Amino acid sequence: MVLTAVLSMVRYIGDIDDWDFVDRMHSYFTTNILIAFSILVSFKQFSGKPIECLVPDIFSGSWEQYAENYCWAQDTYYIPIREVLAGIPITEKKQRRISYYQWVPFFLLVEATCFRLPSLVWKYMAGHSGIKLHEIVKLSSDPNNIKPEIKKANIKSLTQHLHGALRFHRRLRKKQIHPHRYLRIFNIPYTASFVTYTYVFTKFLYLVNACIQLLIMNRFLETDRYNWYGLGAAIDLLNGTTWEQSGMFPRVSLCDFDVRVMGNIQEHTIQCVLVINIFNEKIFIFLWFWYLALIIFTTGSLMFWIAVCLVPYPNRNFLIHHLEMSEMPFDAQESDEDVKRFINMYLKSDGMFVVRMITLHSGVIFGNELIFSLWKSYFGIEPQLRRCSSFPASATIWSPPSDKQLGSFDLNEFDNDANFKLLQKKIGEKKNNRDAMETVLDAKKSEGFPLLPTEKSITPTQTFRGNFSRRLVNDENRLIQRTAVSSHPPSALSSPTEKAAKFMI
Repeated sequence: MVLTAVLSMVRYIGDIDDWDFVDRMHSYFTTNILIAFSILVSFKQFSGKPIECLVPDIFSGSWEQYAENYCWAQDTYYIPIREVLAGIPITEKKQRRISYYQWVPFFLLVEATCFRLPSLVWKYMAGHSGIKLHEIVKLSSDPNNIKPEIKKANIKSLTQHLHGALRFHRRLRKKQIHPHRYLRIFNIPYTASFVTYTYVFTKFLYLVNACIQLLIMNRFLETDRYNWYGLGAAIDLLNGTTWEQSGMFPRVSLCDFDVRVMGNIQEHTIQCVLVINIFNEKIFIFLWFWYLALIIFTTGSLMFWIAVCLVPYPNRNFLIHHLEMSEMPFDAQESDEDVKRFINMYLKSDGMFVVRMITLHSGVIFGNELIFSLWKSYFGIEPQLRRCSSFPASATIWSPPSDKQLGSFDLNEFDNDANFKLLQKKIGEKKNNRDAMETVLDAKKSEGFPLLPTEKSITPTQTFRGNFSRRLVNDENRLIQRTAVSSHPPSALSSPTEKAAKFMI
């Protein structure tokens, strides 16, 4: 029954979804390994005979049991077998005492708790961001995603959740809302990079914890012989140095105790065998090198995530790689500015972090489709982005001119802006060629392309661009011009309307 309860606790400790492999090495593998070692040593201590002592012949069976229990409860000390025992002062015996073997199971449990604590800090902090990363990763890793309808529904749910969370952060930043006016540090959970930096901080906690565990292990084992226990033990093994020479995890130790007989106190020194040290030696050598490996891998992982947070190239390259694998035609060079805007204006740090985690756990295909869905959402295909609440209710979007309007089009109205160049390129100098102009018109209608007016033409009519500066309008014009003259065939995923709709966010 006790073992069942412990195993059920282990399963709870291992319930971690929103981590990479290095984090899982800390919070899952290391924690469970330490618990397993603790259970192993506990069974040997409490259900077997961890110590056996050689007592004088005058001791009866009860006296022998008493001596073994006393020496187990009290500290023993190690003196090499060839060293003279008589005349050794009490102070030197105290320096050579062995006091760790009784506490090994509890020490291992404390270490397991220390390795689990950073994950609890992460879950608590990430839960206050509005992005439920644990639930997101669990939904993306749903085994039922092999069914197309369930997979499509899950991608749609994830897109809506991420879009809502990211829009909330943008709204706070745009309106300059600070929920905590005096203690501004408490406003960090409302930023668009809170989850990412919390995760990096958790990585740092794991690294610090692993380093501290190495130092504590040296202190706990009282390894005065070695500055670094594991390295020294490995050198001893390679050199053939035995425990009798090193004194580390001795199998044989000495124990002093007093016995009151007929009012007189008799001192006895007996020799004991610490069977438990056979297990302890192997356990701590393994743990030392395991912790060293954790430090190395965690350092590399921490540096990677710091680079992801601070250097824009990895995120841009990550998105370009996945968009190239999507079902839409995508040119990395032509869409480089679009990708930058997609990251800087929409996803931000937290959005990129979530996308990376989902791709890491659910695979490239699911992550690729989610990125594609977010890309469509950002560029205005999703209705909720077309009806962005940040624009006035009276705002209207320019529609393509009708046939009648096109027949009397005055290209001079567009001055020398991008619209004039675009119409010149598409219609040419044959302005009176109605067939050619209707062909262009039909193409623009099929794309839903709004011809952009100049400042002269938008007054007095109010449009959704009316509140933007001339510079922003020019940016839109250049973007639409580049898209329209692209050699790629028009598609529902890369039309100029969708690219222009990004400014609605």
